[in-house]
Amino acid sequence: MKDYWLAKLIASVREVDSRKRLQKSIYLLQLAGCPLRCDYLLHYYGPCSFELSGLVDQLNAAEIIEESKELTGFGNARYTSRITDKGSHLLANFEKSQTGKKTHTQIKPFICLFQELNKQDLWILELGATVAYYYEGNWTKAQSQTAKFKGVATGNSNLRKAVTLAKRFKKSA
Repeated sequence: MKDYWLAKLIASVREVDSRKRLQKSIYLLQLAGCPLRCDYLLHYYGPCSFELSGLVDQLNAAEIIEESKELTGFGNARYTSRITDKGSHLLANFEKSQTGKKTHTQIKPFICLFQELNKQDLWILELGATVAYYYEGNWTKAQSQTAKFKGVATGNSNLRKAVTLAKRFKKSA
């Protein structure tokens, strides 16, 4: 079902403008209870899932989503993801089945949240996912750890916005 859930989320927006945005958005959605369960570890850019990367590669290879590559300088690339016509058709057909209707019901509450995250400033999204990663019952400590890890001041306005974002998605908060 992970392939359906991810394809459905991507289909809910015109495009996802980077793999980083997709990684952080899915991480925060999972914290909010989204059934798409991928394992994450802390990376330089915040929480990262190799499992999610593999799933994106599978959907791309199956032509359910397509990624376009844009060189951003210094040898880096940004990948934009969008659903294909084939992917839209497969999603629609699956959702006509009993299993598809049930599965769609499970992901539906997270579609609006994903759309919101897709519009979020990428730096705040990265910081917010990192704060949520560090959170273990103490938001001040998580903010401090994130500030140190990301090299920003604890009073930084973007970090404060990121903490607010993390609090919205961290279910146990």
